This record gives sequence, structure tokens and C-alpha cells, in this order.
Amino acid sequence: MSHTNRSGPLRVELKTLHLTEPFRIAHGTSNERTVLRVHQGDAVGEAPFVPYYKENSEATLRWIQGIAWQGGPVPVEGPRAGRLALDLLWHDIVGRQRGMSLAELWRLDKNHLPPGSRSLAIPVDLNAFHEKVSETSRQFRVLKLKLGSGNADFDEAIVARAREAAPQATMIADVNGGWSVAEAARLILFLARCGLKLVEQPVHHEGGIEVWKELRAALPSCPLPLYADESARTADDVVRLKGLVDGVNVKLLKSGSFSEARTMIRFARDLGMKVMLGCMIESSVGVTAAAHLASLADWIDLDGHLYVANDDYEGIAYDAMGDMIMPARAGIGVAPKS
Repeated sequence: MSHTNRSGPLRVELKTLHLTEPFRIAHGTSNERTVLRVHQGDAVGEAPFVPYYKENSEATLRWIQGIAWQGGPVPVEGPRAGRLALDLLWHDIVGRQRGMSLAELWRLDKNHLPPGSRSLAIPVDLNAFHEKVSETSRQFRVLKLKLGSGNADFDEAIVARAREAAPQATMIADVNGGWSVAEAARLILFLARCGLKLVEQPVHHEGGIEVWKELRAALPSCPLPLYADESARTADDVVRLKGLVDGVNVKLLKSGSFSEARTMIRFARDLGMKVMLGCMIESSVGVTAAAHLASLADWIDLDGHLYVANDDYEGIAYDAMGDMIMPARAGIGVAPKS
């Protein structure tokens, strides 16, 4: 793709996203998140800052302001969030110029997409959680349960109450590395008995490849597919995880660019792995950008914007059956809310 910068100066900002409710996972609880926004004309790119990645938002802002980007290839060195925001801006610019969506630019299918899913944070009140699961399952057929509360018995209670509230729903578990190997070996058997379909990142990514080897040794006949998220940030990580996981969660922030996310997916497929396409807590800009890769995935977890109280863009939507509706606009496909 080629592009000449004729759309005015680059505008950069940090935006605070306020959440509709506290979002509690094994890494901690968030009430707000920060995203980096880059604009040129009407085009926009975005990247989120995730607390456990420990990237400095102000330093990233200064990095972008200091490189005097004029369009064209994004620098290969620099803060991941900064590189991603520029990469998505670049794609949005080119797509708008050509009147094509990101999926069309990359010749991807826009129509045959996996069913949408909704993540449910670790609850505090199981009775309120029961009601929330029941209500959510009326729209979404796939529910992702966040586990790793620090109390294995409470994690079991979360799953039991969710299954009671939505007996017909397809359920998957995301532990965000919140279990020890011993806890994972025991609780995965429980998840299987409850009819869950997979478990994501049961052990902490800081344990490296060895912790996955330990888990496989402790559970040689694993009844559920194991997916890596935090352990799989790059295509090289996917290669290292061969034989240890059954799938990987691909996210734009981890990859740092749209093309690298595609590379990560291709590596996973070549190694016989399944693919989940995920997101962070971010606005409709970032989530909609990721959604253009949905046809390449087996599962999609693209609901980060639904936790944002002050989302100022509109992009993807979900119908009454929880199926994702892609916007018809060019580029990323988002527009400022009026």
C-alpha cells in the first residue's frame, strides 16, 4: 500500500475510558482504562494500555510526537501501543481513500463470522452474577467466564452458578493465569464436567514454556482444549507453544500491527492450532479494527467496548442473537458518535 500525506497534521491524544462497572480478572480490578488515539483528518487509530503490560502512556505519547510520522511504513521499533495506533491509522487512511474496509483491503471474508461472545468478570455477589448470566445469555450464545479469583472453591462456585443460570449456553473459561499447576489440573476436570468448551491461560505466563509442560505432565489426558493468551504475544511464541496448547488468543495489541496479527494466525493454523480473536478493554475504534480478522478465527471475544461508558465512536454491533454486525463504512469502519 502506498499513501501520500495530504490529510493535515497528525493529532495525538490520550483518552481515559470509564467503565460501566468494575472489571475484575485475575490480574486485578479496573474502573477505567487509557487508550492512545491518533488522528489525521477524519481517519483514526487507537491502542489500549493494559495495566499488566506496564507500558507508560505518557512515554508512548512523547514517542509518537517525536517521530514526525508522515504516513507510510510504521517504525518497527518503539512502544507497542504507539506502533499499533499508527498502524491502524495507516489502514484507516488507505481504506478511506480506496473506499474499502480493512477486510476488503486484506481480501478477507466479511460475512461468515463466528458467533459473538460476552465476557463476564469475576463476580463479588454470586446471586447478582446469576441474574447477569441469565440476562446476558438471552442475547449471547457464547459466554466467557473470568476465573482466577484467588480462591479455587469460589471459582468452582462461579462456574456452577453460571451453568445453573444458562444451562444451554456455550461456555468457555478464561483464567488469566490465576491458577497454580495443581489447581489447574484439578479445576480443568471440573470445568469439563460442567460442559465448558475450552480453558484459556490457566497458568501464569511468567512461568514461560516450562509451566505449560508442567501442566501437561500433571494432566496427560486433558479433557478440554487449552488456549494461550498472555503466553502467546508473538508468532515466535506460537511456535514455542507447539504441542503444549491447542489454540491461541490473537489480539492486535499483542501483535503490534494488523499484518503481524495475521502472521500469528497463519503460524497457528500451520501448526494445527485453533484461533481465538480477542481484544482489550478499548473503545469501538480498536475493537472494530480487530473485527475485520474475525473470519480467520474459530472464536471471537470482541466485546471490550461494551464495558466502556464513554465510548465516543460507533462501529461493530451485535444483533438479538449475539451475532456481530460489521459496519458498512470504509477503513476501520468507525464514526464519531453524534
